[in-house]
Amino acid sequence: MLFTVFGLGDSAYERFCWASKKLVRRLLSLGAKLFVEACHADEQERFGYETALMPWMEKLFESLQEMMPLPDGLEILPASQIPAPRAGLTFVTDEDPRPLLPVEPVTKYHEATLLVNKRITTDRWYQDVRHLQFHFKDPVTWNPGDIAVLHPHTHPDDVQALLERFEWIERADVPIRLSRTSTTGHAIPSHVLDHPTTLREIFTSVLDISCVPRKAFFEWLVHFTSDSLEKEKFEEFTSLSEEGQDDLYQYTHRVRRTILEVLQDFRHVSIPLEYIFDVFPLIRARQFSIASSSRYPTVPIHPTTNSSSSQQDKDETDSIQNGQLSDGKKEKEGVYLDLCVAIVTYRTKLKAPRRGLCTTWLSSLKPPPLDSSDPFPTVRETNGDTNEKQSPKTNNPLRIRVGIRRGALRLPPRPKPSQSSLKGDVIAGVQVETSNEKENNACTPVICIGPGTGVAPMRAIIQERITQGETDNTLYFGCRSSSQDYHYSREWEAHAQAGDLTFSVAFSRDQPEGERKVYVQDLIERDSARIWELVGKQNAWVYISGASNKMPAAVKAAIRQAAIAEGGLSESEADTYVGKMEWEGRLFEECWS
Repeated sequence: MLFTVFGLGDSAYERFCWASKKLVRRLLSLGAKLFVEACHADEQERFGYETALMPWMEKLFESLQEMMPLPDGLEILPASQIPAPRAGLTFVTDEDPRPLLPVEPVTKYHEATLLVNKRITTDRWYQDVRHLQFHFKDPVTWNPGDIAVLHPHTHPDDVQALLERFEWIERADVPIRLSRTSTTGHAIPSHVLDHPTTLREIFTSVLDISCVPRKAFFEWLVHFTSDSLEKEKFEEFTSLSEEGQDDLYQYTHRVRRTILEVLQDFRHVSIPLEYIFDVFPLIRARQFSIASSSRYPTVPIHPTTNSSSSQQDKDETDSIQNGQLSDGKKEKEGVYLDLCVAIVTYRTKLKAPRRGLCTTWLSSLKPPPLDSSDPFPTVRETNGDTNEKQSPKTNNPLRIRVGIRRGALRLPPRPKPSQSSLKGDVIAGVQVETSNEKENNACTPVICIGPGTGVAPMRAIIQERITQGETDNTLYFGCRSSSQDYHYSREWEAHAQAGDLTFSVAFSRDQPEGERKVYVQDLIERDSARIWELVGKQNAWVYISGASNKMPAAVKAAIRQAAIAEGGLSESEADTYVGKMEWEGRLFEECWS
């Protein structure tokens, strides 16, 4: 058997390309032979996976031509020949456009109302982190670790700029129908085909003009410019020459230049409408860890810090502890889903401002007023200022569809309930064990490590276990400042006072000048005796969530050190023990780069 493998990975993660490397080793051990050297692409390279893909594909095609020459009469199409478009567009003035409802595999969608879009870092803090709360009328359920899937919209100003750039304004809102005209290339999303829509809607919710373009984008522009100098530049960008690669990197990736900005720079590019699904990439769905339990009996809307919270925030928190909204209304029937999201804004190396597509869209969503007479009002979109007062009559309706997808995280198996534990209290339709029953019902301890917005799935775990009467919960949270970005501080304190949580917080920038910064792994090292008691003697489960930088590896190193210092294991035995925890599912990571 002859084979080759192209693996996709990210070296920011500890097990970089683990699956593709294991596949290669296994096939080689079974006697298979590589006809082209396997390649394990790294998304951290300056062009992402394309850095390795293009040279590897050249070798692949050369090898395939040698092994399997084309039959007589057939030849490879020249690069100068334009492929046929994948989509056909027909204007249909006698039909009304309908909203496009994108779908993702293995994802169940529900319609939700946004109740809360609240900044939980202080106004003077460099990062805007939002607490968002969605309400479902239906009895939606999910498990801790499950994923919320959202489909963002491009900012209306950017869509308008693109339509003006190609002089499509007059046809932007005329209904159209799309059909598939070619079976080659990537498939056109099914929710777009045979549904009356508009160009404005397509560039708002389907095609991405806000991302940094890949090489394939410039390969198409070669065909659609009328200027010889522009064509020469596009051909240089798509070549494998070192000079061309450097020019492309400096022009696009280094400054994070978007597709819209590229098209505004190259004014002689004219893209035929039937090719828009070939040229422009699709807007990707965004996934967020759900930050609440669907079984939790209250509506927890918490400000970030005690020092910066207004009296209204404090009153809101106090009233919510009793299952009430801040205006005194009882909570609505249904289910509440929380997200903890960092709004992506930054400046490039050339000081150009940039913003994340999805988080910009999320920050622009304005929840309805709590005193609305409509129990399920329409969510409205603003220009990004969630404090802006607008009349509902002047706002465009926006349907919020939230998908829920099963995550990989699992909770420890629950102990078999005793007869007495079936008689616990019922709060808001949820059975919760009483304090005496909690003491009699031993459970597997959990240790949650979640700095920053990595605390989102940890919050869901802790809420879920509290509803189940399981109180042996430990949280290690990390942030920069106790007064600026201490997410859900009063919630952790309330759980601790109730005996449901033990928690520690690392404030990395609050140390006196000249002293070493403190991170979550430092707290675990400090608590090594308790960590080993939980992990080594009580078989605790450990959950790590956050950025895939040095933190996950440092946390596992701290657990290994506890096994050595407190458990008497050798270094190799400690490595084996932590590896076994991962293999058994007792140590779980949910990290991102």
